[in-house]
Amino acid sequence: MTERGVVLLTGATGFLGREILWRLLRGSQDQVVCLVRAGSDEEAAARLAAVLDGARPAPLSAGERARARALPGDITREQLGLTPARWEELARELGRIVHGAASVRFDMPLDEARAVNVTGTERILSLGLAAAGRGCLERFDYVGTAYVAGTRAGPVGEEELDAGQGFHNTYEQTKFEAEKLVRERRGGLPVRLFRPSIVVGDSRTGFTSSFKVLYWPLKMLSRGLLFAVPARAWGVVDLVPVDYVCDAIEALSADPATLGKCFHLAAGPERASTIGDLLDLASRYFDARKPILIPPETFYSWVRPLVYLVAWGRRRQTLRSGRVYAPYLALESSFDTGQARTGLAGKGIEVPPVRDYFERIMDYAVRSDWGKAPADGA
Repeated sequence: MTERGVVLLTGATGFLGREILWRLLRGSQDQVVCLVRAGSDEEAAARLAAVLDGARPAPLSAGERARARALPGDITREQLGLTPARWEELARELGRIVHGAASVRFDMPLDEARAVNVTGTERILSLGLAAAGRGCLERFDYVGTAYVAGTRAGPVGEEELDAGQGFHNTYEQTKFEAEKLVRERRGGLPVRLFRPSIVVGDSRTGFTSSFKVLYWPLKMLSRGLLFAVPARAWGVVDLVPVDYVCDAIEALSADPATLGKCFHLAAGPERASTIGDLLDLASRYFDARKPILIPPETFYSWVRPLVYLVAWGRRRQTLRSGRVYAPYLALESSFDTGQARTGLAGKGIEVPPVRDYFERIMDYAVRSDWGKAPADGA
């Protein structure tokens, strides 16, 4: 709860954003202004209504829904595409900003990814500074990603950012650039930075609205199309369920002792999985043959080119589609979670082991046909 009673949420129509929205409406009496990319008030309201209609993990009451308000805008435009009057009104009423909007496409051209992830963050920071300058803003929560670590190997600290690393894709690079901007403004804003790792479905229900990264190779495995994986059995795959991530954001944001800090919302070295463990779980769940693990350098130098020459149809499409996710099955970095664990101590919020919820997230994926159909009972 903020003193001003008004929260701005960006990214409310996305996977993480809709889960955060549910917690904001269920857990406080704040008015939640959702910045929605739309051409009119009516279109924005319709998009938000669709999110509220599908609210998880439980339906929202009429009173809770009434505290959500759609605001048509665009984070890539000056003053978010708002009229001067609307911008000023927003700057004067905000007690909290939760900036979760981002492009999560791994294959987006760099200039397009920068427009959303970097310029968009810059626009939200400008609003935050305007609200802070008017004495309104109490909290500025930035949702980034643990994969700003890029190609780094070994332990990655929560306050570490620029180690001269490279990046696997434009998503990582532009989220790195955006976090640099946020860190530069920490002196003038009440900032907290959150870095989730690979976010999967709800650990209690399995629900997800995003079937990327982990879900893609497991869908291929379930269909007998995953015959080899460019990874070593001990390669780290850091997974966290969406309920943990959103519960942690809300709990850490509300704690004055966490102001100015950065948190890896990750399994960390204590509870991260290996690709070998995940393939064991998946092959048992789907009663499928486990794919061969091939060292990445061998796979990309020799195996993939040869297989691509002889593969046709669905197998060739599998190779092509899987390229963007492959790096996340062969990482050699681990995310320190010391600050997050300290901040969450005594709050009853912990990362569950993957084996405890793996069947639930796969049950939901299968029932929903990997996002193509409604999943009753979720």
